[in-house]
Amino acid sequence: MLFVSYVGKPTTERTNVSVGITDTSGITFSSIIIAFPLPQYVLEYEDGTKTKGMTDTLTWNSVNIFTIHFNKSDAKPSDYGLYYLRINNVFGNTLVYVNVFPQSK
Repeated sequence: MLFVSYVGKPTTERTNVSVGITDTSGITFSSIIIAFPLPQYVLEYEDGTKTKGMTDTLTWNSVNIFTIHFNKSDAKPSDYGLYYLRINNVFGNTLVYVNVFPQSK
């Protein structure tokens, strides 16, 4: 018998993520999600369009805990700005704000 300690909409401990990048660092960040069943997700630009060139992976840590990793190795100034990480399952939605900004050298 499978025991599930949490059934419900996706939750995360951080709803605001700030990522400082340089011309050579690229963009890398992750978010830990608690959800059951398996969540779906999409990372969008502030205007609602899907991101391009960003790779993502979902790691299933345990029955109801997941980590979503994002990476883009060739970040450009046009990548600065606000992104929306939309996470959902059959029980509801969660929104994470991701701010990508130039980091001082």
